[in-house]
Amino acid sequence: MKKTIKILTLFIFSLTIFNSCDTVDFGDINDNPNGPTAPITSQLLTSAQSSVPSLITDVTGICYVQHITEGQYPGPSRYQTTQFSYDSWYVGPIQNLNKIIEVNEDPEQAESVGAYGNNDNQIAVSKILRAYFLNYMTDRWGYLPWTEAFQGVQGTQPKFDSQEFLYNYIFDELNDALGRINSGAGPSGDVMFSGDMDKWATFANTLKLVLALRVSDVDADLAKTNFESAIASGKVISSNANNVVFTFGSDDNSDNPWEDRFESREDYIMSETLMEELRSELDPRIFKYSQPSRTGSTSSPAFPGDIDEKYVGGPNGKVNGNVPDYSFISGTVIDDQTYQIPMFTYAQVKFSLAEVSLRFPTWNFGSGTTASLFQEGIEASMEQWEVDTADITDYVASHTSSTITDIAYEKWVALFLNGPEAWAEWRRLDAPTLTPSIYATDQRIPVRHGYDTSIQDNNAENYATAVAEQGPDTNHTKLWWDIN
Repeated sequence: MKKTIKILTLFIFSLTIFNSCDTVDFGDINDNPNGPTAPITSQLLTSAQSSVPSLITDVTGICYVQHITEGQYPGPSRYQTTQFSYDSWYVGPIQNLNKIIEVNEDPEQAESVGAYGNNDNQIAVSKILRAYFLNYMTDRWGYLPWTEAFQGVQGTQPKFDSQEFLYNYIFDELNDALGRINSGAGPSGDVMFSGDMDKWATFANTLKLVLALRVSDVDADLAKTNFESAIASGKVISSNANNVVFTFGSDDNSDNPWEDRFESREDYIMSETLMEELRSELDPRIFKYSQPSRTGSTSSPAFPGDIDEKYVGGPNGKVNGNVPDYSFISGTVIDDQTYQIPMFTYAQVKFSLAEVSLRFPTWNFGSGTTASLFQEGIEASMEQWEVDTADITDYVASHTSSTITDIAYEKWVALFLNGPEAWAEWRRLDAPTLTPSIYATDQRIPVRHGYDTSIQDNNAENYATAVAEQGPDTNHTKLWWDIN
């Protein structure tokens, strides 16, 4: 009994001390005199931008659209994963961008963080990049927590916003960001464009143009307004020289992920779908996108002199164990640590303009006809990959039809290795026709990603509402804009 009383007395005393701490003013005793007094926004921006490579080189979408497939360890090419977590985007890059915007909008902190670039330019860059990340996310999952997200322990069960809401939000954010860009200093820590605000304006307007066309089947007015606004800005990609690309560093911490993937492994090979399409069309890009196999050959070469004989694609989703029998991705991509991965290109813009000319001729899309814009798109893609002029001329001369099917096909070819854009555009246009892997358990190419199981467990009510409105939480429920 005495022992119990002593323990209780100790506990009550400790509790008294703990509670009294709430009334004591310790002043700045816990402040680090050598620490920063405001966030270092340049570091936050660099950290956020370090997530771009994982987005633009993600193999999942690239396997879905059958640009590449896998060797002896098939996964995405068999659509094996059905549920994916979005948590890392919320707690990582987007949270960093939120903080940059917050402190630059705070009158008490704006002056100090202005040392890292003009306040409005910092906000503009953060909003553009945040819109880019959010678009990537909603084009994977559809409905997402947003207006009630980022509330910490006060908001652990946020509602899901519809994709329609999120797209409207993205357009508003891009337009707000573009309105803020000025001649002041660009943000420090910008590893993408080194603080060049003209490049950020081009990125934002091109993103707006692409996304406007993406929603054109479900909200023509929203699409027209934003598409024409992007064109009127005069700051969309206008040549291969100003393609929006991500340039990698030469050290192992910042170099090209494709180069890292092939340093000691050979997991990815060219898909037979793309290779046979290029072969049948006598498309010279077959020699630019890939390299000859070491031991394999095709039984049906099509180019003069059988120069394509060693260019071989693998069956999608099959265990292609003997990878030397197949072609790898071009050494231009996988052997260069500092390779520039395209995010948006001149070719993509030209094909978008050709589509608008064909489907929405009353929109202001600039000059040109469907046929001329389509041809310019092909030329831009081939020039981007340094195809010989004579080969470009021959190919264009034999590909003069510019139907929506033709445009969709050429866009699919031109978006080689751009997984997010290629997957999104294939879903929107439903072309070209792709045969799902016969080696998959569920022989349907995914059109979205399912939510991680933790969402249903920890946010059941809001999860149920989202599923009821959007459709079953499977990889085969179409997104808001995917109505064809």
